[in-house]
Amino acid sequence: MFARISLFALVTALGAIMGANVLAQTSCQATYTVVFGDNCVAIAAKFNVSDAALLAANPAVDSNCDNLFVGQQLCIPTAPASCQAQYTVKSGDVCISIANMFNITAAQLEAANSDIDPLCDNLQPGEVLCIPAASS
Repeated sequence: MFARISLFALVTALGAIMGANVLAQTSCQATYTVVFGDNCVAIAAKFNVSDAALLAANPAVDSNCDNLFVGQQLCIPTAPASCQAQYTVKSGDVCISIANMFNITAAQLEAANSDIDPLCDNLQPGEVLCIPAASS
């Protein structure tokens, strides 16, 4: 029993140290403490940032976002200056329809959101996308 408590204390301390290190290196608009049931899509949507930006600001979180733990401190990044707006994906959205809403091309949308795959078939409801300025 004591070994489990010690291991928990070690993991918690390492998480706090790693979190402090990440927070010191990144421009954070806020910090967020992970609670049971959280996932990256929901956290990103809550703060209106992209999933990719959330992951980039928190390098201790793996690309699948399956190593979050309760009590972990996350940096909530500021929106990139290159984003004219942000858009929260809704069920049924596709890249071309989102691009048309903002008078940009699907290629521009995909370039501004590196987490969108080339077929644009991985959009998730609740995901926040960066909308770049329309080029003339």
